[in-house]
Amino acid sequence: MHRIRPVQGVLIAAASAALVAVSPGFANAAATGSPGGDHPAPLESAKVAQRAHASAAARTHTTPNPLLKEQFVSGTDEMADAPSVSALCTSFLGQPNPYAALAPNVDVIKGDTVVPVGSQTGCDSAQNETTVTQNPWNPANLVSGSNDYRVFNSREQRNDASGWAYTTFDGGKTWKNVLAPHLTFQTGASAPLSLADSAGDPALAFGPNNTVYYANLVFSRAAPANGGSQSASGITVSVSHDGGKTFGDPTIVHLDGFNANGTEGPTDIFNDKEWIAVDQHTGAVYVTWTQFTFDAAGNYLSSPTVEAKSTDGGKHFSAPVGISPTLANFKTGITPFGTGTNPVVANDGTLYVAYEDSVCQTAACNAPTDHDAVIIATSRDGGKSFTNQEAAQDFDFPFNADIGNSSLTGENFRLNSFPQLTYDRVQNRLYATWADDRNGLYNSSGVSVRTNGNALLISAEAHSHGALSWSAAQSVGAGTDEVYPAVAAYNGHIAVSYYTRYYDPAGIGLDFAMVSGDRWSVGHNPQRRLTKQTENPQVQFVSIGLVSGNVLQGVFIGDYTAIAMGPDFQAHPVWTDFRGNPGVNDPNQDVVTQSVYIFR
Repeated sequence: MHRIRPVQGVLIAAASAALVAVSPGFANAAATGSPGGDHPAPLESAKVAQRAHASAAARTHTTPNPLLKEQFVSGTDEMADAPSVSALCTSFLGQPNPYAALAPNVDVIKGDTVVPVGSQTGCDSAQNETTVTQNPWNPANLVSGSNDYRVFNSREQRNDASGWAYTTFDGGKTWKNVLAPHLTFQTGASAPLSLADSAGDPALAFGPNNTVYYANLVFSRAAPANGGSQSASGITVSVSHDGGKTFGDPTIVHLDGFNANGTEGPTDIFNDKEWIAVDQHTGAVYVTWTQFTFDAAGNYLSSPTVEAKSTDGGKHFSAPVGISPTLANFKTGITPFGTGTNPVVANDGTLYVAYEDSVCQTAACNAPTDHDAVIIATSRDGGKSFTNQEAAQDFDFPFNADIGNSSLTGENFRLNSFPQLTYDRVQNRLYATWADDRNGLYNSSGVSVRTNGNALLISAEAHSHGALSWSAAQSVGAGTDEVYPAVAAYNGHIAVSYYTRYYDPAGIGLDFAMVSGDRWSVGHNPQRRLTKQTENPQVQFVSIGLVSGNVLQGVFIGDYTAIAMGPDFQAHPVWTDFRGNPGVNDPNQDVVTQSVYIFR
């Protein structure tokens, strides 16, 4: 999710006039760049740039890209909203949508609203950062979700994300849009959640008996309370007992900075990047997330990953249990500097959690061999304790000082290399996917010349004792800057979907694609292009470059995509699309899907 902060004192005259069309549906700002949703309280841009340069100068590890710890110490991961600058979507208002009809893609969004104020005035509201789950007993019943900005927040005086689900009972042909009620101020939450301005980082999981669990990050966009360095944040779960037709009021999993009366209290913790999984036999619900921890001045200290469990259908959750090491017990190896958890529960009740972390000789993370890695945590006692294992090295993407984050060459949207994990219940096998820039071009000084992101896949047989034996990482798809992959597997068959620049290798355009096969062939099989037209991802969310001061269009497209697949072998990738719904509205960020039979 993207936690937007306003730019203070920035006035860009005639910024919308700087948009120059370069091909149907494509436009660039005269000076390109990016904005974004949810995250720890931001530092001032000068401080971010200063810390980023200092971190780069002090870097001693042999991998060229900054480690997670270095990014977090720099205070990155946050772009400022520029409400006085027009987002690219406004340039299409009153004009025919330049894209062709979506079919065979399906627009999931129904009843969208028009943004009344700010940089996107007149545009249809954005939806991004997709999740999806499939009913294990009825493969035609799927529930998706996103950061959905259609509801106006009168306290902020702008639209903000508010927790929507999208439900289908016909395999994705038609979708009902359902509000998860009372998550935030604008959706009628009572105290303490009335303090929350936004709900995001959506994550969904089916449990037994048509039950759907919907996890969200909730947070305040107000400045931190006196005595604390972070704004209020927390994790909630909303439950549906009818396959996603309706959701009840949220259960609070954990809060920091929320007073019981709905006012803000001091905290130095920001909760972020939650995910959810359910034991299909016992119905136990597990929520995992990251607790970004800072000192009183807002300096990053650590980001331990944690887990909470419910055994009563999501009515109550346990106190958080540590997954990764903490600073207090860290010695060497896997650090408390990770994030991006992704859990699954195996047939025998074992809980597996994938996440990205820095692996270092000391907590300083300044040794030549220090690196980032995909970590798989295992709990065989119902989430009471965890062992952590490095499954594969993660090379990340180059750091872009102007957006204060990782990015592709020429793009403005931020990137991550967090893993997604899935479990094949028939074959009892785990699969993890992520994207990184191990095949990018770097000069002799380790500076990126051109990115070449690859979607990667590893697998291991799940078993009830000892460490897992993970396969070597294999590339899937066609290369050429693949990002934000997602994976699904059933009975030995795997589907991996992702964004790619394969169809616009010299430009900024994105397509969405998928590759499928078994674990021996999936790395060699040709990719299937799902979008029939290359799209401009710069359509919504505009900011100002942290270093250049230039207008940056399209700085946030969400932090992940999703895919589901069941016994009918119909894959259901769900992604943030940038075409809008041609013939219905103008280009904007929408949730789009397609049902794809993997045996073509």
